[in-house]
Amino acid sequence: MYRLAILAISLLMLFSAYTKGQTSSDQITWECILKRKSSNEGEIFMKAKIPAGWHLYALGNNPDSPIRMNFKFTADKAYELIGAVSQPKPLRKLEKQLGIPVAYFEDEVTFGQKIKIKGKNGVVKGTIRFMQCNDEICVPPQDFGFALKLRP
Repeated sequence: MYRLAILAISLLMLFSAYTKGQTSSDQITWECILKRKSSNEGEIFMKAKIPAGWHLYALGNNPDSPIRMNFKFTADKAYELIGAVSQPKPLRKLEKQLGIPVAYFEDEVTFGQKIKIKGKNGVVKGTIRFMQCNDEICVPPQDFGFALKLRP
């Protein structure tokens, strides 16, 4: 039994020494704000700060790929979406790990969603699903939730 425990601990130490993971400094961080353009129109800005050496996949990548980037908004009587989420022109490359061409961002990117404001006291709630990679690993898709109050 003692030998089995030593073997298990040795194997654990061996594999953990070679594991590459993601530290909190490698995490993409998000900041979401709502800016009013008029009394009945606004725009939600969703800004991602991407750590050095990492990239964030853009909207519109191949639907057959494992890459999933999307924005979901919870319905509320106080607002209505106008059009689709906008993004700046992404960079493009062949993703070695996946063997497919991809669109992505580095450093920082801001997405936008225009809304029609129909009420005074609603909340815009949403979820951003995103995926990030570096030259060695990809992190499984992650979700970031946000809630922005509509104020008069």
